[in-house]
Amino acid sequence: MGSYWLLWQSSLLSFAWPLIVAAQIACVIHVIKTGRPYWWLWIIFVVPLIGLAAYIYLEVRPSLGKPGFQALLWNLKSSRERVRILEEELANSTTVRNRLSLADELHSAGLFDRECEILSEGLRGAFKDDATLLMRLSEAHLEAGRTAEAQQFLDQVVPEKSPDSQLQHALLKARVASRQNEPAAETQLQELAGRKKSEGSRYYYAEHLLRNGRRDEGMTILKDILYQYRRGTVVWRFQERKWYYAAKRLLKSQR
Repeated sequence: MGSYWLLWQSSLLSFAWPLIVAAQIACVIHVIKTGRPYWWLWIIFVVPLIGLAAYIYLEVRPSLGKPGFQALLWNLKSSRERVRILEEELANSTTVRNRLSLADELHSAGLFDRECEILSEGLRGAFKDDATLLMRLSEAHLEAGRTAEAQQFLDQVVPEKSPDSQLQHALLKARVASRQNEPAAETQLQELAGRKKSEGSRYYYAEHLLRNGRRDEGMTILKDILYQYRRGTVVWRFQERKWYYAAKRLLKSQR
């Protein structure tokens, strides 16, 4: 009986180890690509089963959100397919939420002209002065290189009293001022970056520095964004992952 048990256990391990190794490799890639702390590599390899289970539960699962499987399937779709689905949802229900979801996807895809159309169509009736839509429209024009149009819509914004809306408005004003080469822009961006509410402010300050020929200063900030992201909490990484990937892309473009 003991020999049979040992043989069965050996057969099970011989079958499972290739899967464990494959899972380790997948997790290592995930650690490096998504900015997780490097000490996870030690845990994954030294205590494979426990380490893999802990990493998947603590790091991978929260990043998928509550409907994990649905989120995974959504991320596997192409950008064009996601835009098509969101356009259908907006056509069926023209809520601000659906409009902003489509605008987000168009923004990520770099389709700023189409994003401007979608946001402009929402500025009607009760939402003709909506602060969120106006700021998003201003930002879309700014990303498209139309600074005058960005300023035009920004001038119409009366931000909400919430700290997030106030910060978003102040940051957008500073970004527009930076693109217009206004002397006060750098001071505004530097002050916002010092608040440390989000890495977004530091990212745009670094972008301003790079655009004005101060490469070393800008690169230092971008590298620190990556460093702080890796050593941050799970909640911080969930909130700031947009800026982690943005900083990585901007760093790569400077090499």
